[in-house]
Amino acid sequence: FEDSSYGYILIGYLLVFIFYFIFKNLFGIKYTIIFIVLFFFTRAFEGYAFSLYSLMQHINEADAEPLAIFLFFSSFYIFIKKFDNQNYKFIDHFFIGFLAFLSVSVRPNYLPTGFLLILLHIYYSYFKFGNKNSLFTIFGFSFILFIPLHNIYYGNSFVLLSSGAHHNTNAPLLIYFYAISDLFNFNYTTENIQIILTQINKWIQPKEIHYIISVAFLLILLIFKNTKSKIKFVSLLAISQHAVLLVFEPANRYAYLAWMLTFINLYYIFIIFFRHSYIRLKKNNF
Repeated sequence: FEDSSYGYILIGYLLVFIFYFIFKNLFGIKYTIIFIVLFFFTRAFEGYAFSLYSLMQHINEADAEPLAIFLFFSSFYIFIKKFDNQNYKFIDHFFIGFLAFLSVSVRPNYLPTGFLLILLHIYYSYFKFGNKNSLFTIFGFSFILFIPLHNIYYGNSFVLLSSGAHHNTNAPLLIYFYAISDLFNFNYTTENIQIILTQINKWIQPKEIHYIISVAFLLILLIFKNTKSKIKFVSLLAISQHAVLLVFEPANRYAYLAWMLTFINLYYIFIIFFRHSYIRLKKNNF
């Protein structure tokens, strides 16, 4: 595509297929078609970053998020595709790790969630089913070690992933440690606490009740006994990415992956509520 970004536009449309296959695996064809129609033709789910229109705008600006999201969900799809029958081939395990690595290399703040996806896959495949080939996932993800080597060779400095992390880190982990110490000493107005409160307010403002409820549902689904294992894993991934937002830049495109994973859980809740409501109405002869 020479010097143009037209090739990047393909990622936007490939995302539609990735989401179709993921939602079909999780929720069935009927509810998937409803989602895809709304995702493709409307901005109904734009608040949770599920809008092709919004993603295309970022692609037009050459932002990294659409590509990183595509790579992450491609890895996630391979993970859940053969989740139940464990019919993995060696190459499947490798690509779960390799695609997660590519996602992190494009968007470094996806590292905790990408790494967690690798751990969940190895735990479920190796420790629960004894599938030793799952260790090839580590090999696929290990390519991430080339990033600091690249930075040393070309930049003459050791940088784990990206030097941009210094600019996007609003509330370092050390600040949380100091803030806890301040609270134990009954100091409630320190600079450390103010930094954390500012970060939380950027993440979710108090008036955004629907987002607060959405995050609360992540925890509820995680501890609820009857929740499907796949949905619990999505909850864990969403929580890990939200934790990242409490440290790094939490607004706009930087938060897309966290809210996309959150929305998948909300869609699950909507389907459960709709099914129970339909059954109840049918019993009452409505």
